[in-house]
Amino acid sequence: MKTSGNYWLTILVVFVAGILLIAWHSRIDILQWVVITVGLVLIIPALYSFIIALGRNRRGENGETGRTARTSTLWANAATILLGIWMVADPTFFAGVLAYIFGAVLLLYGIYHIVLMCYWLKPVTFPFWFYIIPVLMIASGIVILCSSVREMNSVVVLITGIALVASAVNSTLEYASCSSERRAIKRAQEGAARIEESDK
Repeated sequence: MKTSGNYWLTILVVFVAGILLIAWHSRIDILQWVVITVGLVLIIPALYSFIIALGRNRRGENGETGRTARTSTLWANAATILLGIWMVADPTFFAGVLAYIFGAVLLLYGIYHIVLMCYWLKPVTFPFWFYIIPVLMIASGIVILCSSVREMNSVVVLITGIALVASAVNSTLEYASCSSERRAIKRAQEGAARIEESDK
């Protein structure tokens, strides 16, 4: 049940993210705004952790080993804060990198779906049309990574949004088909077991 809940939560997050990307794809400098948001998400928790670790370092708690760990934490948080500030201050630089990340996400997510259906969800057999969306996701990822389309922010965001929504719908159909076929397999096994018992 817990795994099922996580699966549905993942589908929901992917679907909502896709809808938001489709809705906002035509906004000017959308990738820059995404970069700024990620930068702020990095800064806020890292700054909080930095302040906590700095306070503990000054109090000198837990001996030499504790101070060494806190010093490492301070450096890691400081680096994260600086990266976040850089992303907020110069989002244009990171926008191109983000386009590559979107392409890589589509490519890897498409491969993940194919592996899921071919190996991890056995003995369930899916019809060929279940593989269309993952293959298109892989193709979209390759196009973004290997062509100049990544320079057109709105196109990259729109392609990513459509692919994520389609993937969420495909995942829902996968889950429904998998559950239905597994129930049928279980009923067949129970029927075979009853026949064996009656023969005895």
